[in-house]
This record gives sequence, C-alpha cells and structure tokens, in this order.
Amino acid sequence: MSETANPRPGEGAPDEAPGLRQILEPDREPLDLDDVDRQLLQHLHEDARQPIRTLAAEVGMSAPAVAERIARLERGHVIRRRTIELDWAALGYPLLVVMPIKLTASADALDVITELRKIPSLTEVLVLASRYDLMARFRVRDHADLQRLLIEHVWTIPGIEDSEAMISIGRLADQSPLRHVLALDDASPTSPTPTRRRRS
Repeated sequence: MSETANPRPGEGAPDEAPGLRQILEPDREPLDLDDVDRQLLQHLHEDARQPIRTLAAEVGMSAPAVAERIARLERGHVIRRRTIELDWAALGYPLLVVMPIKLTASADALDVITELRKIPSLTEVLVLASRYDLMARFRVRDHADLQRLLIEHVWTIPGIEDSEAMISIGRLADQSPLRHVLALDDASPTSPTPTRRRRS
C-alpha cells in the first residue's frame, strides 16, 4: 500500500502533507504510576461517574489531592476521556463484523481509510503490519444489513484488493479488564518496570 500519493514531477513532497502518519494515534511515553494511581484508574474504569469525594475515600486521600492526580493522568493521556460503554445488542446492532482488508500495491491507505470512515456502521480501523493492511470493525443489525455494508459500501471502495467479513459469535466478559495491566494484585519486585517520565 502507498502511504501518500506520489508528488507530481518536479515537486517535492511537503513536510506536513496529509498522510497516514498524520491520522494515527501518536506514540506516548508511559507515565510513572504508583499504587494510588492504579487504584484510581480501576475505580474510574468501573464507574467513571464517581464523585471525587467518593474516590478520595476509596484511596484514603483528600479530595483535592485526588483531583490533582486525575488531572495529571489526563495531562499524561493515560485518561483520554470519560465515557460510557454501550451494549450494542440492546441498541439493535447485535452483530460484530471484523474485516481484515488487503490493499492494492498502488492504493493510498489514507484514501481508503477516508472512505471507510464514511460508512455509518464503522466503529474502528486498525493499521496492521501483516498480510493484511487494515482491520475494520463494524456493527450491523442483521444479514440484510451485512449485505448492504459489503455490496453498497466496502466493495465499492477503490484500492481494496481483498477483504473478509468475519462475524463474531460472542464476546467473553471480563469483570476486571485492567487488573492484569495495572497489576493491582501483584506488587512483585520482579515485575517489569515501564520507562518513566518526570511528573508534570
């Protein structure tokens, strides 16, 4: 796949030309977290609506101190936003379609992603380093909705060489998805320590 279109003869590619790298999420250095930070993340992940005073009582700190810690986690992009988790089936979109996509050798990945983003049922696009170039996820209502997705949308996008429509038959519920990442139950000194950066 091609990241950006080739410049015209005699023209150099501008430094800030729109391209695939400009729309990818930036890499970030890991933030130095202590046990209190990890506990706050766990509590917020369970219920992001909890008041600061409730969180403060949970971790045994004052409300202003907890508010500053949360602000620091937001500045460090550990917390990107506080949102809700949808039940897609309850919304009427029970089928998850996972679609690996291979692009043609001359395709501009940015153009293909732009077209994918126009599809209302799209929920996520990942850029891959594999035999496939992209992985797209869609939510559809039923078989007829899947047909429309493929025939009227995906298959009409120039630059797609091959794709597969894989339908998920279920999702495993994880009651504590952050526990293994935050290591709340494992304070072993042999655990790997992430690269740290100075508190801001």
